[in-house]
Amino acid sequence: MLKKTSRLLFRLLAGLGLVLAVSSAFLILKEHETLSRLVHPGENPRITEIYTRWLDLKMSNPPSWDRAVGWLEVLEYHAVSGAPAQPGEYHADYPALFVFARSFRYPDKDLPAQLLDLRFSGRRLDRIEAVSGHASLTEWRLEPKRLAEWSSGSKTARVPIRVSELPPYVPRAILAIEDKRFFQHGAFDPIGILRAFWVDLRHAQLRQGASTISQQLARSIFLDVHRTWRRKVLEAALALYLELRYSKPQLLEMYLNQVYWGQAGSESLIGIESVSQSLFGKSARALTVAESATLAGMLQSPNRYSPRNTSNVAEERKKIVLGLMRDQKFITEDQYRSAITEKIRLIPIKKSDEAAYFLAALRDQLSERYALPVLLSDGWKIFTTLDPLLQHEAVQVLKPPVGQAALVALGPKNGAILAWVGGTNYQTSPFDRAIDAKRQPGSAFKPFVALAALERRKVTTATLLEDKPLTLKGEKGSWMPQNYDRKYRGKASVWDSVVYSLNVPMVRLAMQTGLTAIIDAARRAGIQSPLREDLSLALGTSEVSLVELTGAYATLASGGVQSTPYSIQTILGQEGNILESHQTAPGQAFSPELTYVVTQMLEAVLDSGTGKAARAGGLAGPAAGKTGTSENYQDAWFVGYTTNLVCGVWVGYDKPRSLGRSAAGIALPLWTAFMKQAVALDPPQKFEEPPGLVWKTIDTDTGLLVRTGCPHRRKAAFLPGTEPTASCMLHEGGIVGLFKRLTTKTPTSR
Repeated sequence: MLKKTSRLLFRLLAGLGLVLAVSSAFLILKEHETLSRLVHPGENPRITEIYTRWLDLKMSNPPSWDRAVGWLEVLEYHAVSGAPAQPGEYHADYPALFVFARSFRYPDKDLPAQLLDLRFSGRRLDRIEAVSGHASLTEWRLEPKRLAEWSSGSKTARVPIRVSELPPYVPRAILAIEDKRFFQHGAFDPIGILRAFWVDLRHAQLRQGASTISQQLARSIFLDVHRTWRRKVLEAALALYLELRYSKPQLLEMYLNQVYWGQAGSESLIGIESVSQSLFGKSARALTVAESATLAGMLQSPNRYSPRNTSNVAEERKKIVLGLMRDQKFITEDQYRSAITEKIRLIPIKKSDEAAYFLAALRDQLSERYALPVLLSDGWKIFTTLDPLLQHEAVQVLKPPVGQAALVALGPKNGAILAWVGGTNYQTSPFDRAIDAKRQPGSAFKPFVALAALERRKVTTATLLEDKPLTLKGEKGSWMPQNYDRKYRGKASVWDSVVYSLNVPMVRLAMQTGLTAIIDAARRAGIQSPLREDLSLALGTSEVSLVELTGAYATLASGGVQSTPYSIQTILGQEGNILESHQTAPGQAFSPELTYVVTQMLEAVLDSGTGKAARAGGLAGPAAGKTGTSENYQDAWFVGYTTNLVCGVWVGYDKPRSLGRSAAGIALPLWTAFMKQAVALDPPQKFEEPPGLVWKTIDTDTGLLVRTGCPHRRKAAFLPGTEPTASCMLHEGGIVGLFKRLTTKTPTSR
């Protein structure tokens, strides 16, 4: 038995060795040019270009006059008084717009320079004509805006330095946090691998990392970084090759010059010299112990742990690294104490690019699929979903009176990210609050409670809920939810509970609906963060990111179709070949009838409820949305939509504390300012009513069908089979009813 086991183990090891050898040889030959560029930086660099979306001039979906002219301005077309004579010129004289469009190579076709005669009617494009030949066209394009260039040849992107030129504590800081046994093990660390393997087996998925510096280097040179067993095997093979070919100091030097350290505006910081110059204004040769620990702490998540982040996460991370350096005898106790108290001094920053947060998020996303040298030096063209006009407006309006803010705008039909701002200034605070911060959405979560309740068809928007004191007992004691104004109304309909954001009735609605149904509805809408399995969930106590909450509202805006937010449309290789192209695969998560009923309530929020300040602020046209204020005014949200656009805004402090005002007073004005500009660019249509709904006029005091004597009434849409059939018995009709109404003061229904 022992001999059989030994033979089996030998065969497994031999097979693994063969796989490693073959994989290593194949990939090293395949990626020889990439390795050459790493070892000999600066040779044959190619520029990777990042673009926004382009503007389609289509008769089937005509753009507005404001959008067309705005697009020309953002692309720096030159306005001329007469006829345009060369590409890049235009003449605007409504309803005529003459444009000499530039030539451009699109992913699917090349378009030459073309003089266009665009005619508008009702502020929308009505006709396209090529001036030469007077040929009528059904469509054309205006080119995208170039957002950034990534290149391994640029000074900011990569400045090589020799490890022998650095103070000894600089590389030791990296080793302390990334690979403390680097000089003791080979290509990979058996102890670390066994530990990670055990964790992965316990969870039945790849969750624990055990990559050595050699493996990380191999991954960055050659491979995509999806966490799969195949990648781990190939990574080990390539790391083994590097260990055999280069010495440990050489590998460490290559790593220090290759690793990604975040963004400086639109430029990537590659290597320790680049990040040292960007943050501290000095060479890595002059770094202090504290500065070295700060840079080492950034490696796991450069944007999150950047010292320019206004929260304390970078400082706490620095202390962790310093503690490891001391424990591993890399620095003395005196050095540790001095570095702990040293204040990190950053150099003044350049003006932040408008799309800096978006570009940083894009880089992080691409780094999950492609090797760094490829991204920086293979001459790709990356076409994103970003709308340059909406992005500009988002940056301009996102200036809260207090705290930080973030904004995300999506296309409701496909989830395309049209605007993305993760904070008020990327250079001073690169932490991306649009995706990396998770906070309590407060009442902005209530539409999903109503969605789940209506889907079960046990309530309607007219159903009355008790609005009386409620005490709930749990493991942590009693909980007594309160309405915002600390008042009770006796009864309140589901409609009023959403429109006026009443907490106690919403908790009662959650009790009727069940937490399982609510969580399931939120998941299908697009919320992926953990959700609390207690009734406080109804009041938005579970933390979510801005992008996922905005995406969930997009499901409501699209008639129940759920699409995952995305930012990359197409990637072209250096030869013009398509490397990646987004294929929208939406799923019908809810019926159009159900989401239309919820949208009706959210329209009323803007017309008469907690969001009515948007109308007072000048927002016109069909729109829906919801305020959200977390406990003690720590977070303020407004998420809303038209048929064209979904936008979410969050305002708060990175280290939570009271904003001193509700969402209606601080998040809603920012949302309104952005949406006013968006509506001017793309006027929305009315929300389309799906067939099959049943319309009834109800008495809002009882939720039943009106009689002639009912003073408070509303026309309401019901899912088939849920409409009321009984008439109101509270109010008398006829002459008697009229007399009573004139002589009796009737409480006003909300």
